[in-house]
Amino acid sequence: MSRLFYFLGAIAMLFVTDRASAQSHVESSQYASELFLRHELESDGQPFSTTADDQLVQQTGAYTVACWDCDDSVDCGDTVGNNAAKKPNPCANSHKDLFFNNDFSYLNDPYYQGHCLGDRLKLMTIGEDGRWGTLDIGGQQRLRYHHERGMGQQAGATRFEPTTNDFVLTRTRLYGNWQVNECVRFYTEGIYAADGANSEYIPRPIDRNFGDFLNAFVDLKLLESTTLRVGRQELLYGNQRLISPLDWANTRRTFEGAKVMIKTGDWETDIFYTHYVPVLPNELDRADYDQPFYGCYLSYSGFENFTVQPYYIGYDNNNPPIVGSGGPIAGSGDFSLHTFGIRINGGIDDWLFEMEGGPQLGRQSALGVNQEAGFCTCGIGRSLGSQLPWSPTLWGYYDYASGNAPGGDFNRFNQLFPLAHKYLGFVDAVQRSNIQSPNMLLTMKPTEKINLLFWYYHFMANQADDIVPSIGGTPPQSLTRKDFGDELDVLAKYQWGPRSNIILGWSHLWRGDKILAPTDADFVYSQWELDF
Repeated sequence: MSRLFYFLGAIAMLFVTDRASAQSHVESSQYASELFLRHELESDGQPFSTTADDQLVQQTGAYTVACWDCDDSVDCGDTVGNNAAKKPNPCANSHKDLFFNNDFSYLNDPYYQGHCLGDRLKLMTIGEDGRWGTLDIGGQQRLRYHHERGMGQQAGATRFEPTTNDFVLTRTRLYGNWQVNECVRFYTEGIYAADGANSEYIPRPIDRNFGDFLNAFVDLKLLESTTLRVGRQELLYGNQRLISPLDWANTRRTFEGAKVMIKTGDWETDIFYTHYVPVLPNELDRADYDQPFYGCYLSYSGFENFTVQPYYIGYDNNNPPIVGSGGPIAGSGDFSLHTFGIRINGGIDDWLFEMEGGPQLGRQSALGVNQEAGFCTCGIGRSLGSQLPWSPTLWGYYDYASGNAPGGDFNRFNQLFPLAHKYLGFVDAVQRSNIQSPNMLLTMKPTEKINLLFWYYHFMANQADDIVPSIGGTPPQSLTRKDFGDELDVLAKYQWGPRSNIILGWSHLWRGDKILAPTDADFVYSQWELDF
């Protein structure tokens, strides 16, 4: 409870301080919209390229909303002097997927006269004339409502059984970024996550964390091109298919260890060695030193129309496996995996493309066999904004991840630590494992403030005699059938303010004959989010 009071008190002080130091006038502004779905819902129908900590935020057009406390003489986002034309409000894109990548450099612009909530607590100088650097303080508040049918989470029930749950998830994140000088930086970020639900609902492990640290690290610039990061840190690579902080979860995912970041010319290279940090809701989280997670991720941007990202990821789990009625459960412990992959994405004119995949080798020691698996995603898209109203973008994808064939090596792909919710259906009934899925994605922008998403999937098992694992409770399945089902996801996002949005979503999964449970799954949800 003391940790709850700490977080609530801190956020209250931030709002009071910010409002007291700001002026009271509110003006309208034109500013660029953010990428369609932020974090795990993030997808405007175009692939984006990123290495560990550099996020690409697309500007998809200008729109008008109320801004916080603009100066009386100049609208939010306006400039003065020789550049009097109105410009997009830069504070709308200041917060990134990883908050330690936030960019508040626009506050140093002498022509910038706007103000957004929290700006007064950014780039605050420490010591006389800033001799001890600058400090940023801020965070995020999020509230989400779920109505779930047929998604389990009740005693004695799995997915696709007649269960109904209604609950609310709340999350507060607070961060402090101290840039001492060009060579030294300290960053810390805390989280408080809670739920309120009907009495039958069994909370998921990703629902609760009653006060903890997501990040607590120091950056040391060793050379002009090389930075060392040591401590607890979130990881995000590529399009988050294998490594992600999992922002959809009410808790987020983090690791503890060291990372070297090198930038030379068109190359960016991250080399990391960390340990996974599981969530302990009622006590401070601790790194699990029996789960080392390590690798090397590269990105080359020297080509005109596309980016290439080769990588290697290693993951060991030395914990004892879970033992079921048939013996040790594959992938639950006692294994060592090595995943080699490459991602290529880009576009030519209105055509877009993305490809990612590679083999996964290693040892399933608990089963006494080697691991030999693989995955692949191929997508091609077309932006139709110049031809049709509402700026639609249409994508066609095909997702594949190997399943296990009886006898010989173990072939079921392990999806590692992904943002699984973003892909293969928002119902979360499918992991990137023993799956084949042709799917279509359509995004549109009917107004300057509203974005729409429609995503349709057909799910098939790669191996009929293997299960298709779900996220949080795999339902009973036929071992002679491949048809897992079909899913439609519909989502609308309303950009309420420069740093605030509202999301409404509905998803339905029509089960196929591989699923032996009796009902389909429905998922309705709404979310409000504010960065500051």
